[in-house]
Amino acid sequence: MTAGDWRAQAGPARASRDGAPPDKAAEERLLDATEELVRRVGMGKTSMADVARSAGVARGTLYRYFESREVLFDALMLRTAQRFFEDAASAMDRQPTLAAQLGEFSERTIRAIHPDAGPMATQAGMIRMLVNESRNALHRTAGFLRPYIVAARDRGEVRLDLDIDDAGEWLARVLLSFTVFQAGISHEADDPQSVSKFVQRYAISGLA
Repeated sequence: MTAGDWRAQAGPARASRDGAPPDKAAEERLLDATEELVRRVGMGKTSMADVARSAGVARGTLYRYFESREVLFDALMLRTAQRFFEDAASAMDRQPTLAAQLGEFSERTIRAIHPDAGPMATQAGMIRMLVNESRNALHRTAGFLRPYIVAARDRGEVRLDLDIDDAGEWLARVLLSFTVFQAGISHEADDPQSVSKFVQRYAISGLA
């Protein structure tokens, strides 16, 4: 799966508040300013006025693109998720087996949410997606994994009669569970490589 495949799942481009097509470069600069503020002071302390000041624009300009703080943070969440899946796809595409690909995904998940393993803005965006958009997170993750499962079936790594949609949901639930239960018994839950090895040992056992 390529980064372009993931972007195609992300939905249509969002129009600016006045209905005109958004200036993507300007929108990205506003999101960059938001991300930097979240990294420095946290999401709770980041205001629309702070974002406008940091980006060097009038508040009216910011509101033209993002009509509320909630909409702004939702856009940051979406961009964070897109970048996460693009990065995951790039790493997974280099791995020869489904188990190794799932290991890469889980390693990047831990890096995205754990305070010692990823930047604060990434954590905030991913956690917001998982908490506020849990159903969408499950659907996105299952859809993202689908072509990898199909390829694994074609390589003979999983059984031929496997229900691809069921398998996608199963794996998505397993992988996303590491964002909820951030403690381990037989592995170090805050160590991306430890989680990766744990996932590779067991994740596809029920699919073979």
